Amino acid sequence: MLYWPTNTTIEHLEGAFLFMTQDTSHMQNPFIVGERIYLRPLEPAQDNHLYSIWMNSLEIRRYFSIYPTSDTRGKERLELLYKDGKHIIFGVAFNSDNTLIGLVGLKDINYVNQTAEFYVIIGDPAAWGKGYGTEATRLMVRYGFMELNLNRIQTQDMEENIGGWRADEKAGFKYEGTLRQVILRFGKYHDVRVYSILRSEYLEYLASL
Repeated sequence: MLYWPTNTTIEHLEGAFLFMTQDTSHMQNPFIVGERIYLRPLEPAQDNHLYSIWMNSLEIRRYFSIYPTSDTRGKERLELLYKDGKHIIFGVAFNSDNTLIGLVGLKDINYVNQTAEFYVIIGDPAAWGKGYGTEATRLMVRYGFMELNLNRIQTQDMEENIGGWRADEKAGFKYEGTLRQVILRFGKYHDVRVYSILRSEYLEYLASL
């Protein structure tokens, strides 16, 4: 289980990424372990089918992608993402049985300005509305600030994606404004909400725990 002892300071957190008391030997290449889920590298030849299913899903396409994805294209896409030094992507899996339920990542990473854009996709419908997106968001934000040394992480959500922007708010992102009619989906223009969180705000949040 992921936990922060009550006497943990920011200095302690800088020096230790996670406190894990659970056995992770059954997990597949765990990179960041949370309370109910863990983040792991995706395996293009193994995970491409689920990736393609999610990208072709009507609900996912509504908010993220409009292009058809075959298993072959999914594998190629994942391989390209891992070669992109400005993009880091993980799979989101259950601690209990390693079931892959989604994706989480940072893209457009700018190592000069120390900024990046965050996204999360919970592709498994059975996992929707149960807080997994919020937990994945918190794990990835901590990785961005404490390991990649970012100063600002931004995310964008379509206005209709209420679950998405509520998960961002629960993870500490602050609403900055709305881009009007910036995305065309299914014959209609949609507004997009812009959120961000700064490293200083994240450290204040940790200090309050």
